[in-house]
Amino acid sequence: MDLSLSTSQKLLLSQKMLQSTEILQMSSAELLDYVKEASVENPVMELEDKHDDNEKFDLLKRKIDYIEASDEQNRTFYTQEKDDEDENDDWKFKQNPGQTLEEYLSEQLEVLPLDKKSMSIGHYIIGCINGNGYLDVSAEEIAKSLKTDISQIQRVLDIIKKFEPTGVGASNLKECLNMQLDKIGCTNETTRAIINDYLELLGKNQIHIIAKKLKKTTEEVIDAACIIKNLNPKPGNSFDSGKSLDYIVPDALVVEKDGNFEIILNDSYLPNISINSFYKSIIKTSNDTEAKEYVSQKIQQAEWIMKCISKRSSTLRNTLEVIVDFQKDFFSKGNGNLKPMCLNDAASILGVHESTISRAVKDKYLQCRHGIFPLNYFFKAAVPTSTSSEGVTSEKIKLMIKEIIENEDKSSPLSDRAITEKLNEEGVDISRRTVAKYRESMGILGTSGRKN
Repeated sequence: MDLSLSTSQKLLLSQKMLQSTEILQMSSAELLDYVKEASVENPVMELEDKHDDNEKFDLLKRKIDYIEASDEQNRTFYTQEKDDEDENDDWKFKQNPGQTLEEYLSEQLEVLPLDKKSMSIGHYIIGCINGNGYLDVSAEEIAKSLKTDISQIQRVLDIIKKFEPTGVGASNLKECLNMQLDKIGCTNETTRAIINDYLELLGKNQIHIIAKKLKKTTEEVIDAACIIKNLNPKPGNSFDSGKSLDYIVPDALVVEKDGNFEIILNDSYLPNISINSFYKSIIKTSNDTEAKEYVSQKIQQAEWIMKCISKRSSTLRNTLEVIVDFQKDFFSKGNGNLKPMCLNDAASILGVHESTISRAVKDKYLQCRHGIFPLNYFFKAAVPTSTSSEGVTSEKIKLMIKEIIENEDKSSPLSDRAITEKLNEEGVDISRRTVAKYRESMGILGTSGRKN
């Protein structure tokens, strides 16, 4: 062990620099939450909501919503009146907007003349049914949990399986589909056989194999398949899940004006930030040194936040200008016209580090006439081609694969190997495995699944 002295250079980020990089990579929602939280912790910060012509639009939208709500009430009234007039109709449960599957099933359960214990078992079983309508646990597990005889559990479960929507309470897909066949009175043996033994082959559209195994004609299997396709494999999916939807707020809009593309930053969600004049006066008039020092520190913090937000906006705008200039073909023509572009390309043009561009595009979205896209969508690696020095993007290749499949002979679909060879002929250097990956990502079936 010994002591020694040495000199070295290290790059250390100050607290302010860390705060600046954090604000740069915040999404719109995160930045709004951050500003609101900062204003609570810092008394000198004042937030004022922006008021502009959007208020007129919001007012008009509220009026339209009110009228639609009134119309809905009227429709409900007249529907009920019509139902009352027809006394021969059997009373049926009707799903209410926003109603969950559990609430819908509970309504049906609670009108039944069941004893208290059976009612309690019924609510427990309904609570075990997932959003697709399937029972997640077995009758044995429920009996064990409730310390009840399994015969009583099964009796209540059989009652629930007769509820609407048909198929609810099934333990698996086969049972669910068979319950629906029972409901419509289907006696087609081929349909039952496919559901019980050959659903996987049906999913792959291997009709001829099913026909051979069942010793049926192709036409008989096709007829049975049509019946199955009209059934609902997820009877609970039309109900409200109880989860709120997350809406994307675009950080910028790109609009075409006189042949040029204009970038509009969407900062309407962010309130105006200012320094409270009362605290400014304290620094000038107060004799309390400690109070002046505290207020001065808080003002500096607020001004730095405002500066970081301004810097975020300018960096985002500069990055967007590079994207729009580089991807003009996309904004003019739409999907399939992206050019290969990497973060380093934008960083070189703007004279900043690649990490700055990465933070600027993180969790941010752009809206144009072709839709809403995350900013990192515009940064695509190049796939080499013999016909272009800059290569093509994966999105372009996906469109090429889709076009090849759309133009193929449906009676003899192309294999992934054949598609790869066609792409190679067009100069795209790509492997069969990559073609299969791209095809699956687009939801396109394999050769057997596309065969007619």
